[in-house]
Amino acid sequence: MGDDNEIIVKPALPQELKFYEESVLHAELAAWMPTYYGTLTLTRNQPGQPGDNQSAPTIKALNGYALSDMMAASTLDQEDGANAAAAAMAETDLFAAEDNGADDDECICLENVSLGFKKPCVLDLKMGTQLFDDDASEEKKARLGAVAASTTSLPLGFRMTGFEVYDSEKCDFTKYSKHYGKGLTEDTVLDGFRNYFAAKLGPERMRVIIERFVNDLTDFLATIETQELRMRSSSLLMIYEGDAEAFDAGVALEQEKIAAVVARAQAHMEKGAREDQEGEDEDEDDEEGDDEDDEDFEDYEDDEEDGEVGQKVTDMRLIDFAHSTWTPGQGPDEGVVKGVKSALALFEKLLQEDYPMDA
Repeated sequence: MGDDNEIIVKPALPQELKFYEESVLHAELAAWMPTYYGTLTLTRNQPGQPGDNQSAPTIKALNGYALSDMMAASTLDQEDGANAAAAAMAETDLFAAEDNGADDDECICLENVSLGFKKPCVLDLKMGTQLFDDDASEEKKARLGAVAASTTSLPLGFRMTGFEVYDSEKCDFTKYSKHYGKGLTEDTVLDGFRNYFAAKLGPERMRVIIERFVNDLTDFLATIETQELRMRSSSLLMIYEGDAEAFDAGVALEQEKIAAVVARAQAHMEKGAREDQEGEDEDEDDEEGDDEDDEDFEDYEDDEEDGEVGQKVTDMRLIDFAHSTWTPGQGPDEGVVKGVKSALALFEKLLQEDYPMDA
């Protein structure tokens, strides 16, 4: 997989921490966010201790969660694609952060969304037409307003802020920086998406990927239109598997899980039908037979209980909430809604033009 570490650790900004903690009251939106595991406190070695002259952070506590190997995620020691996903979520290498003079640093611990991908192709879409907080200085409002107006943020409600695509022929990732995204216009942004969906997977697989993102964007739009909040510079993080064999393995795993669920449902229906016919006076032989109905699903259930993450095909999450707030009574963020609608329309256009059903 791209990265075997379970979580991402990033410096905790007060507004983002508050947003994550309050998200438990907004289950519909929280379903689109990386799982929030709580906070982790780092305590720095005091001067005069053996080792480097610089203070080094060490683990103090993690809200009661077992640490195991989780902290390895903060070093971002991953393959390029997973590194891009982690960097988009973490924004800053935890151990490269400047010493703020405090003995303890509080950090946010989040689900590593890239877990489950072998060669993750990652896209960061910065959402919304407004990139500054309402209480920002006039200078900052003018500067970020000009950025929005000169890019796709204002006209479309989103901007591509960087992505990486796996090239199986070169066995390497092709990277596009935020400067590439800033240079795109309403007329050229579709070509930007074409470059993101350029992994050499073949048209059938790529159509499946884009269709899934269309479904995700459709569902996310229905959610975000009901949420009363303001998001400034939050992003949609999109990931798809760039390795053909891993992609097929992910699809096969999904089919196996669906088959297991269907088979189990059928077994319970048959069990219920037998109970209706036989009444409540079943002997032990019948009960043992009923127990055997579930044996075929034990391995599947064990995997679910162990929390193992199998091979993924696609994933889409909402990230970066340092400038996001819940705003009861003020309705949805229309700038973000506009961005989701624009991205959805472009993905649908891409399907029609590049991956038609009759091709």
